[in-house]
Amino acid sequence: MVKHSEIQWIASDGTNMHAVRWQPDTEPKMVLCLIHGLGEHSGRYSPMAEYFANFGVEVVSFDLRGHGKSAGPRGHTDDFSLMVADIAEFLNQASIIDLDKPHFIYGHSLGGTLALKYALSHTGQYKGIVLSAPLFKPAFEPPKWKIVLGRWLQSWWPSLSLSNEVDRQTLTRDKSILELCELDPLVHDRISAKLGTQMLEAGEQLLQDVKEVSFPLLMMHGDADGLTCHKSSVMFAEQSGQACTLKVWRDFYHELHHEPGKEDVFDYTIDWMKRQLQSR
Repeated sequence: MVKHSEIQWIASDGTNMHAVRWQPDTEPKMVLCLIHGLGEHSGRYSPMAEYFANFGVEVVSFDLRGHGKSAGPRGHTDDFSLMVADIAEFLNQASIIDLDKPHFIYGHSLGGTLALKYALSHTGQYKGIVLSAPLFKPAFEPPKWKIVLGRWLQSWWPSLSLSNEVDRQTLTRDKSILELCELDPLVHDRISAKLGTQMLEAGEQLLQDVKEVSFPLLMMHGDADGLTCHKSSVMFAEQSGQACTLKVWRDFYHELHHEPGKEDVFDYTIDWMKRQLQSR
């Protein structure tokens, strides 16, 4: 039986944050900290978290600022670095995570970008990083005028909220998940000029600065992803050295954890994490 609980915590700038925890009914072998994507929230990962918990993995997650049950204007942050710092603060909340246990960071989409940014500045504080469809570049080319406008607005009206224009049909082939997404009051399509601009810049910078990573990294992407560019993930993996394991899921859409055959993704991830524990 998986024990589910919700936790409130406060970020260093005073923002009220919401977190969730899924605990196995036996002593967990490891802890997985999950970072969700743009416009969604940690609750959408309940089926995945319960699957992991049934294999002895404790899963913890929090709603990004401006998302889910966390405070802040929808889809906005005063600075991208605050979202990265939130990961470090969350992990150091002793009442939420037992850091004496081996822990991994799992980031999906925008969460993948944030997880990688965190990992590169906090090496040695985790057993490994798992990236699911990370946002290095969009799978499509955004209109140049929109990029220019976003950069201008970032300076003059950074909190202006716009539609992220995500076509939810590209998230998953599972129609039942899409129906739940449409009905979910915590899912939104908002993104501010500042977050949008800094999010794209962060992804591009990671690609430009790619070098051998010094920590175990699992990079996963579906080759039919219509939102984030899977070829960018392949390029990053190929240039980041032997510590990186690349897994491209054939015909999978953006949300690997919601696709038909998602159990294969879960099993692959759990097996990879177990190997990292055995190798140290």
